[in-house]
Amino acid sequence: MSVSRLVSFSLVAVAAFSIGTSESQAQDDQGVIRGWVFMEGGNREPVPGSYVTAEPPEVGADGITPETLAREVDVDVDENGRFSINWLRSGIWNVIASAEGFSDTLLRVEVTQGRESFACTATQFQRCQDPVEFHLARLKTEANLTVDAALGDAEDSERERAREQLTAADAAYNAGNYLVAASAYTQLLETWPQMTELHEDLGDAHRSLGQFGEALSAYEAFLATELEDEVVEAVERKMARVRLLAGDLDAADDLAAVGGDASREDLYNLGEVAFQQGNVDDAAGWYEKSAAADPTWESPVFKLGMVSLNRGDIDGAKVFFQKVIELAPDSPEGAQAAATLEALP
Repeated sequence: MSVSRLVSFSLVAVAAFSIGTSESQAQDDQGVIRGWVFMEGGNREPVPGSYVTAEPPEVGADGITPETLAREVDVDVDENGRFSINWLRSGIWNVIASAEGFSDTLLRVEVTQGRESFACTATQFQRCQDPVEFHLARLKTEANLTVDAALGDAEDSERERAREQLTAADAAYNAGNYLVAASAYTQLLETWPQMTELHEDLGDAHRSLGQFGEALSAYEAFLATELEDEVVEAVERKMARVRLLAGDLDAADDLAAVGGDASREDLYNLGEVAFQQGNVDDAAGWYEKSAAADPTWESPVFKLGMVSLNRGDIDGAKVFFQKVIELAPDSPEGAQAAATLEALP
């Protein structure tokens, strides 16, 4: 476990769980959670030295009996950011991604050997996709540099006061006390508006509180200052994912527009939002982009089959469902595709 053991609940729209076992293997100890660990705001960059911990459920699969057999599991993340945790019992596990110098990020994942599986984040419960994807934020530890850069001409006493206040604000953020941190960053900006870097910190705090409108306003204020291109791109990716969490399709379009910066899960979730809103054509477009980003992933292909059914295109749906079976016959989508094919004329 990391020394700091600081946990922030993930607000990414792509919390996910995969089981991927066949009927003959469906036992209580064969659940699987797998995925990636990336740097927040980066172009899907792995976090060096990261690892993932799965803390066992408090009760068994029946939701009543205290769980006594499951144990905590730690696995290292490989150089590409991948991890896999196998042989997990049924129940809701706390899954935590950690790395030195980063805030731990937690997802609550329901492991089940049934055909329906769900993952839950701090702000939402949703139908899961495979895999889990963590985005770790760096701990805020540069109070001295921020103050010296912004208040270099100020009196020593003023710089020291600003340094103390910013150190306390960063400590609150790193400890997960986002309400305290947001208030402190706001006060600092009111006193020293030239500390423009704090707009991004304020946005991060609001986002962690689920206050998406306030987060976007803070990020926009940060982008209004003079910044290097790579900083602008990182913050724009943060903003795109905040918009995605808020279910704003139009505002989240720029996430896909940045090409490789948009993950297959980002694109898939845009399709999910559009489909839930009844925008079938828009949903199909996002699912197609997701499938193109990873042609081996069955989830968007299955949804394209559902879109075809929705449009009354039975023959097209059959093609997609058959492709799902070829890609992942033992997955939940594979089982549903096979059952649907049997039921179609």
